[in-house]
Amino acid sequence: DQIAIANHSLIASGGNEKGIEEIPINAVVVPAFERKVHPPCEDIESCQNYLKEDPNFLPSLFNDLKECADNKNCIVFQEDMNWEGHHTTESKKWLKSEWYEALDGDHAENSLQKMRQISCFDSLRYEPYVVLPWCPAKPSASSSSNSPKPLTPYYDERFYGYGKNKIQHVSHLRYRGVPFSVLPRSFVVHHPHPESSVKQVWNDRTKNALHGDMDKLYRDYMNELGEVYKGVKDKIPQCDR
Repeated sequence: DQIAIANHSLIASGGNEKGIEEIPINAVVVPAFERKVHPPCEDIESCQNYLKEDPNFLPSLFNDLKECADNKNCIVFQEDMNWEGHHTTESKKWLKSEWYEALDGDHAENSLQKMRQISCFDSLRYEPYVVLPWCPAKPSASSSSNSPKPLTPYYDERFYGYGKNKIQHVSHLRYRGVPFSVLPRSFVVHHPHPESSVKQVWNDRTKNALHGDMDKLYRDYMNELGEVYKGVKDKIPQCDR
């Protein structure tokens, strides 16, 4: 089984680690884009009206997305306010159909092993939307249980509200040595919506402690990962600058 890690406003196009670690898993990054509107809609109803009035408002196929990007109506998700969040996906290259790695001088065929691999993170604030395996087909030989166990770590529930929860999960995958590859052709598009109340809380540091609390927790969490996975040698490094 596979699970997709995404948020509700994205529309898709067409304990004991032993045993789990013996089964390779791969995080498949789904390129993310957003539909821009000018001026930005101010309430849910006005945002929803864009799609009600134009069924093609959101691109659903790759060529539709390319046209939307060429017309400056679609951009890489949050590239104008948070370039680090999705830059490592190299979505501009992806839009040119550069989806596969060359093998022996030829372009690879469409298969998971031959998707373009991410060799380093441009920023440790990279927070892509990913598809991950959930349960193995059968328990591993070293497992003491007859039930399949999740291959993918859970989100850490200490992170709440807005901010750092997705980065936390991606960091956990990276520290475990999980490889990341980029999904060809398929994508997700963010539907415009007003700023949520919880993001308003996150942004208002003068009245709310959420932002500072989650920032501190994330620093502590990264130290925890460093200790738990200090023997892992295959984690994706940060790109040289």
